[in-house]
Amino acid sequence: MTRLQNMRVIEIPLFRAVTSGPDTFASLFGEGGFGQWLGAHGHLFKDLIYAHPDFMWHEEDDSDRTVWIWAIKDDVTEADTAPYKIIEFEGGMYLVATGDEDDPKDLNDTIKGMMKWIGKSKVFESDHRPGHYGMCHMTGCGAIQKALGFAQQEIFLPVKLKER
Repeated sequence: MTRLQNMRVIEIPLFRAVTSGPDTFASLFGEGGFGQWLGAHGHLFKDLIYAHPDFMWHEEDDSDRTVWIWAIKDDVTEADTAPYKIIEFEGGMYLVATGDEDDPKDLNDTIKGMMKWIGKSKVFESDHRPGHYGMCHMTGCGAIQKALGFAQQEIFLPVKLKER
C-alpha cells in the first residue's frame, strides 16, 4: 500500500467562477436549468488540458440542494453570466480520491478511507471553516465511462497543514 493509499493532496488556487447557487439536481439538470445554460455558454469557461473546470458540493449539510460552479475566464462579467452570479472560489488544499459515482457504497467507502487517512496524518488535518466544503467532480465522461462501465467521481476533502 502506498503512503497516500492511492489518493493525492493538491492545491487549488483562487479563481472566479459562475455558480448555480444552491439548487436541486432536478432543477440543475432539467429543462432551462444551470446544466442547459452551461451547454450554451462554453465560450466563457477557462480552458484546461483535460477534464472540466467545475465542482459540486452541498452547503451546510443540505443534501437536497447542490451548488455547481464552473471556472470562468478573467474578462467574463455578470452581464455575461446572467441570471447566474460570479463568485471567487478561495481554493485551498484538498485530499483527492476517486470512487464509482453510481455506487453509493463505493463512494461512502472512499470517503471513509479518506477521513481515516486524514485522521492518521502527521502532516494534514481537516480544514473546517465557513464556505469550505467537501466537493466532487465527475471525470472520464463519454468513451471512458462507457469502457469502464461506471462513472468516475473525484472527491475533494479540504485539508490544511497541522500547526506545529
